Amino acid sequence: MKCENVNSKLFLCGAFGHLLCWLGGDLLLYFLPNGRLDVMGLFDYEKTATMLQGASSLQFTISGIVGVIAMMLIMPGYFQIANILKAEAGKSARVVQIGTALTCVAGAVMHFTCTSMLWHFVKAGATEQAHEIMLSYFFATSVTSAMCNIGVFMVCVTLFIAVIRKKTCFPKWGCLINTIPFTMVAAIIFAGMGAMNVGSSMMFFGLYFMMRKYGKQAVSEV
Repeated sequence: MKCENVNSKLFLCGAFGHLLCWLGGDLLLYFLPNGRLDVMGLFDYEKTATMLQGASSLQFTISGIVGVIAMMLIMPGYFQIANILKAEAGKSARVVQIGTALTCVAGAVMHFTCTSMLWHFVKAGATEQAHEIMLSYFFATSVTSAMCNIGVFMVCVTLFIAVIRKKTCFPKWGCLINTIPFTMVAAIIFAGMGAMNVGSSMMFFGLYFMMRKYGKQAVSEV
């Protein structure tokens, strides 16, 4: 059985989508006039006011929009992972499809809500009341972040197991072409800044080249 009905070019769509999310959704959000954004510092009013002093609300608007567009670009790539699994592991393919929906839909909402709360804080004059509203908004919508991360792990763990069990056209070592190990490496190199987006982008580039090499081979041949 070969990896049929898979458009490998859509893996590149996923790769570039994650790169766009890293550049526009992560890095644009991290670098501010007063230095790098400290996420944990956002829970303290004084630190938040200092970090966001001089920041333009337009920066957060662009970051949020770019993040949403990026998640739309990523979705076709994840669905191709499900197509790889359909023939030999139908249940696994459905798990990947559900994980894709969680990752992309919840992820788009997460990017927009996270940037919206920063936009509100700056637009409201960086007051203590604005900070309280910002935190309240964050906790009320934080479930989207959890859903997005759960979705990513559903896809990655399912793909890892399927490759190990020879349910794809890839060799066993192909299980390493996965977001989880790449993210661990990226977290060290980039000090955690958007590491999952970098790791996911590397996974999709890897899947693209793997499909070009092994896509026409039968599962029993690898």
